[in-house]
Amino acid sequence: MQVRPIAKPIKANLSNLSVILVNPLYPENIGSVARACANFGIENLILVKPEDLTPLPMYAMATKSGEAILKRMQIFEDLPSALKDFQVVIGTTARLGKRRLVYYSAKEITEKICQLSQTNRIALLFGNERLGLSNEDLFYCDYVITIPTTEKASLNVSQAVGILLYEIFQSASIFESSKPVLASQQEINAMFKILEATLSAIDYLPHDNPVLWLTHIRRFLTSRELTSREVKIIMGFCRQLLWALGKPLKISFEEGQELQNDKSEETYQKDKAQPE
Repeated sequence: MQVRPIAKPIKANLSNLSVILVNPLYPENIGSVARACANFGIENLILVKPEDLTPLPMYAMATKSGEAILKRMQIFEDLPSALKDFQVVIGTTARLGKRRLVYYSAKEITEKICQLSQTNRIALLFGNERLGLSNEDLFYCDYVITIPTTEKASLNVSQAVGILLYEIFQSASIFESSKPVLASQQEINAMFKILEATLSAIDYLPHDNPVLWLTHIRRFLTSRELTSREVKIIMGFCRQLLWALGKPLKISFEEGQELQNDKSEETYQKDKAQPE
């Protein structure tokens, strides 16, 4: 079963956001935009005077996740009609000029979008693949944003939609990932007992200052935030190495320090038996 990372967009009302494509030229791009909308929780897609609505390429690019978006998308003949029910309109452009009044990047506008979306319907406006939004289209926009790229870059409209929706989703969401339980100090100390014995057996400990040398090794390993399983793997490796060299493991633990459930050898044998 494939597990995907899931975030909860609690800082924005995504149902109040709509993507509007003005005069889109290619059905493949409409489908790709629908897929992007589905990936980032946007339910509303609006087209203004589309050139081509051939179903096959459109649905092929939308994939199964974007089908529902395409089925309920709205189509208008002019931009004012499409915008009449929105309180906020945000336009996008790749061209910067004094008349375009671009003051935000996609990342900079997201917090404002999240706040406004709580009580307002917001239109995210994108131009077509050839010309983008005209000055006449931008007249209706309350904010105009751009997506910074390299000098010679050229973003496809579906890529631009995906980038903006991603930024909004990240700003609105809390991602809860499970963190592993780290090994206890008892387990770490037991591991270093065996590790010290192993390094001593293969004459890898400097004789002048072994404590300093082991401290460096300890800091290196503990900075990796070892789990109990990883500690047991290291212990199993040391035991196996000593066994292969014909050197018996001779260590003594202080009272209560030796692991009661040390199954490092068992862990090693299980891992060894598992197919790659």
